[in-house]
Amino acid sequence: MRKFAYVLAGAALAGLVAAPAMAGNGNGLPPGPRFMLNVIAYDQCPAGEFTGSNRHMIAVQADFTSDGTGDLSSNQHHVDKNSIVKTNTILLASSGVDGGFQVLDGNACDGRGKDGAELLLPITAANCDDGSGDCTVEDPTFTQYRVYVRLVGKPNTAIGVTTCAAELDESDFDGNNINEQILCSTENVIMVRETGKGKLKFSDQSVALLTVCLDTFDDNNFDGNCDVRLAIFDTALEDYFWQWNTKGRAHAQLVFIAVE
Repeated sequence: MRKFAYVLAGAALAGLVAAPAMAGNGNGLPPGPRFMLNVIAYDQCPAGEFTGSNRHMIAVQADFTSDGTGDLSSNQHHVDKNSIVKTNTILLASSGVDGGFQVLDGNACDGRGKDGAELLLPITAANCDDGSGDCTVEDPTFTQYRVYVRLVGKPNTAIGVTTCAAELDESDFDGNNINEQILCSTENVIMVRETGKGKLKFSDQSVALLTVCLDTFDDNNFDGNCDVRLAIFDTALEDYFWQWNTKGRAHAQLVFIAVE
């Protein structure tokens, strides 16, 4: 996977803008400056990389799961990091607390020879900090911003999103005696577009999207349970990304809101 080294100058949490009209109207969003991102699934992949400093959209493939089974919770856990399927991956890079949001490549739909979509976030591993420098398994604390998600569009469309990362070169972080694999969180976001009043509310998905919770051999077994939680951009792993599975032409809205 591509290594990232992007630097954007600007104010802290640049790209967040005040939008009070989006909050307080029953949609589930708290007040505060925010950045909105739309992730939209297409039957036919659009052409181009969709770059541009003001872009707020990423295209993904409709009816796609990483293993082809239709299971929205599927991901690329334990795949060799040099052999991942790049369709419907959204690579994440940190611009630091003084950087900004930017869609560097807005097309994750067609993975032919590409590295998926690329999203730059003004966030560091310190966003998930209980005060002692740790991102706790039981109750992670977010200090910079949180992310809220909802589905709009056609009923019964759905998404399944898992946060993943790559082991460092020649490393075996989870202790399964195989180096340089993709490790995916034991947690994910599974959402179905429902109909009816009140079904378009945002929900806080910060834990699943801004951390990876990993099953490791530290407890002498692999049981599918979370043993270690890392914030995205923790240097213990690299090349963090979202695995974005879809059912139908799902349209997700993500809103990043600064913690005040």
